[in-house]
Amino acid sequence: MDRRLGVVLTLAVLAFACGGVVDPSNNQTDTFTGTVQPGSGNFGGPHTVNITKSGEITVTVTSLTPTVPSGTFFIVGFGQSVSGQCSVNIQVNQFAVVGSAAISGPISPGSYCVVIADEGFFTVAEDYTMKVSHP
Repeated sequence: MDRRLGVVLTLAVLAFACGGVVDPSNNQTDTFTGTVQPGSGNFGGPHTVNITKSGEITVTVTSLTPTVPSGTFFIVGFGQSVSGQCSVNIQVNQFAVVGSAAISGPISPGSYCVVIADEGFFTVAEDYTMKVSHP
């Protein structure tokens, strides 16, 4: 019995020492800005996000200026950053709208990237603000 308790306590200490999973309420937020030119497939970014602990990630575009009509769709992509190159290979939301979480889910430590793109609905260059909440 004492041996099992010792193993459990050792594992608990190791999990705590490694940082464990971060509660989303303790996430940090990175803010990125840029400009997307009008035209289907034109991208803003990529922006690199370095994750050091496991937890949850949320990507939200909080503003487009000049303001687009409510419900205007655009693309938000999330992927891995490898050797300075962004590979949008984890999540893509083609129905992103301003103010709503475009990407969300579990995340492990690593180097990632986020992008925003026009789906062909922008009529002028759009300045954006994107917030990435992560552990």
